[in-house]
Amino acid sequence: MRRTVDQATLGRKITASPSPSRLNIRHLWMLVPGLMVAWMGLMHPVRLLDFWWHLKMGEVIVTSRAIPRVDLFSFTRTGQPFVYQNWLGEVLYYLVYQAGGLPLMIAFNTMLLVLTFVVILHLCLRANSRLHVAVLCSLVAADVLGLYSSVRPQSYSFVLFAAFYCILWMYREGRWDCLWALPVLMVVWVNLHGAFVLGIGLLILVWGTEAIRRAARGPGAGTLSPAALRKLTLILALTVVACLANPEGYRVFAYVRQLQVDPSSQQFVTEWQVPSVKEQSGLLMFFGPFFLALLVFFYTRSPLSLTELGLFSAFAVLALGARRNGIWFGLIVAPMLARHATGLRIPDLRDDSRVVSWLRAAAGRLQKRPEGSQSNHPGLNRLLLACLLLFTVMLSPWVRPHLKVERLHPRLIEESTPVGAMDFFAEHQLSGNIFHPQAYGDYLIWRLWPQQRSFIDGRVHLYDESLVRDYRQAFWDEHWESRLAKYDIQYLLLPKDDENSASMINDARGSSNWMLLYEDRISVLFERQP
Repeated sequence: MRRTVDQATLGRKITASPSPSRLNIRHLWMLVPGLMVAWMGLMHPVRLLDFWWHLKMGEVIVTSRAIPRVDLFSFTRTGQPFVYQNWLGEVLYYLVYQAGGLPLMIAFNTMLLVLTFVVILHLCLRANSRLHVAVLCSLVAADVLGLYSSVRPQSYSFVLFAAFYCILWMYREGRWDCLWALPVLMVVWVNLHGAFVLGIGLLILVWGTEAIRRAARGPGAGTLSPAALRKLTLILALTVVACLANPEGYRVFAYVRQLQVDPSSQQFVTEWQVPSVKEQSGLLMFFGPFFLALLVFFYTRSPLSLTELGLFSAFAVLALGARRNGIWFGLIVAPMLARHATGLRIPDLRDDSRVVSWLRAAAGRLQKRPEGSQSNHPGLNRLLLACLLLFTVMLSPWVRPHLKVERLHPRLIEESTPVGAMDFFAEHQLSGNIFHPQAYGDYLIWRLWPQQRSFIDGRVHLYDESLVRDYRQAFWDEHWESRLAKYDIQYLLLPKDDENSASMINDARGSSNWMLLYEDRISVLFERQP
């Protein structure tokens, strides 16, 4: 009789639990953050900077079957040595563009972003058995990926950085040994993007902190064995050697170092400047996740391990050094938040206000809610899934432009792209040096090279300080014509909605030295008169 009752009870429990094969709210809960990353990637127009010249270089490499060693694209630095370290990523860009144009390019970039998020979400789910808490913590990664969702070679590094992080952390916890994949991945990474050095940095941090933990705590206590540390040391050495599998060999490290300390980039490029807590971008990309992590770590019952502390500190310092480094901190910290959120101590705030009571009750429910208690309405879940997928299809670059809904950003390229002016140049086959804002340089290379070359473009580290200084001061100097005379400028191509260009445009309009050739709502083109 006892056995019969137990079997009946067990049968009711099994019936009440959602079937893994059926769509339930857990699936939707995990799906939504990934879809948010996809939506941001699909809606982000192709920017003027950091894409178009890479696409042109991919075309040059594919058609010539050789990687150039000098600058081809500017008339101010033509023939100067230049390292095309992203050559493999540029070739992939051009092949994707040939296959499906800008729509496929945007979809390809979005796939890289979503794949990065899936890896981080996997780490969050491994770190916390409470799905709701793990998914909420993964939103930190979703946030920074959405903010960095423009089409650019950096997206390659997002995926590979997340893969390195996942493989190292799973090995550290003894769950999965796939260390031999790291040198193989590095052979690809070193030819895709300069952030490959972060993979080496991850390896060194994990290896160093785990070795210190082993020396301080001895065997057991969650430390790696001597054999595991030796294997990690070997993988570190092989991964460093794998970095030599690029056209520059060991000199690739000097190139990356040059980028980090280049004075023109530090002064001129916003991404290389330090983040500010007073700006919304600084709060979303770094300071928000940073202070949230400090709050969680302060109230958690489980202290940070030395490895976690090393990773958190190192990437926080990196993010404080430049705005563009906030993405790496967000990817690192999301699984840490998930790992320590379960052990949070809810502080006794001694406050009877409704807001505080609600917050404490919500935090308690997130920690205590059984995983089997989620709602299970297959019909409603399927309807919600269909709506989410339909919205994703609407945002796709193949559908969105035809909807012509301004809120959905129907244009695939940035609104300020001077398409009309470039068409005018191409149709009239104009020749001669052009002065233009840096933002126009990359698109000019894509549209007009080799008939035309850029004055300055997104490769700021190529240009010396004197040229960058001439460029910047020309917009404010009333004697800008004499300043630009040494560059033999024949044309002025200037944006109409830029306050820096307003004075130069007005001077050119009122001068007999310049004749208006073309004008639309985006840009204006002048030709110098003899």
